[in-house]
Amino acid sequence: MLQIKLKNKKIFFIPVAILAIIVIISLFIGFFHDDGKPIKRYMTKEIPVKNADINTAYDTVLPSSVRIESGDYMGSGNIWEITGNKIKVMTASHVAAQDSCNVTFFDGLSTNGTVTFRDDVKDIAMIEVDSSFVKESKKKDSPSYRSVRPSKVLPDCEEKIFIIDTLTNSSSVGIVDTPSVFNPLIGHDVIYCMCEVEEGMSGSGLFDATGHYHGILLQKSDGSCICLPVSDIDIP
Repeated sequence: MLQIKLKNKKIFFIPVAILAIIVIISLFIGFFHDDGKPIKRYMTKEIPVKNADINTAYDTVLPSSVRIESGDYMGSGNIWEITGNKIKVMTASHVAAQDSCNVTFFDGLSTNGTVTFRDDVKDIAMIEVDSSFVKESKKKDSPSYRSVRPSKVLPDCEEKIFIIDTLTNSSSVGIVDTPSVFNPLIGHDVIYCMCEVEEGMSGSGLFDATGHYHGILLQKSDGSCICLPVSDIDIP
């Protein structure tokens, strides 16, 4: 009889101990987790070079794209980082004309965002959105959105690239004409591309066929455009 009681106690103790360990681990993670740090698992997947394809890359990076409305201005942007409590969007500063903006994600969900950083010389701005609103609106614990995967190198000359048009959720495809050329108007080197872009695409990202983010669209000309390289995007 005593052996049966001891056995029952052991059976009861094991699940209680497991539950206690799970609770302790959860508390430990919560205590040391920094909600301000970017969460890498939300970054867009990297496409192997052997599988590089513009259409595949477009589908991969589309969840990072956003449309931005600020006063009388409208443009585009991309999710730069997703943290525990914020979704940070990179765009052109001339697009984020006012400190309060309306941000529309690729799936149509819209919310307010606040400009937390701008550099009018480089023509870049950071907009932050409270991710708790997104989670509540989508009725799930984690967003389906993705942050960009910045390239560590400049694109090659004549490399195939694309820029997303957030108004139509389509893309303009072209090639890199000059990977790095000094532009006196902004005082920085830029990536010069032969790519037809439309109004409202300013601030959108420049992507290659592996899904890497090479820079941000700043200006357009007839059949061409210039982008600020990702290496020149410095956020304090």
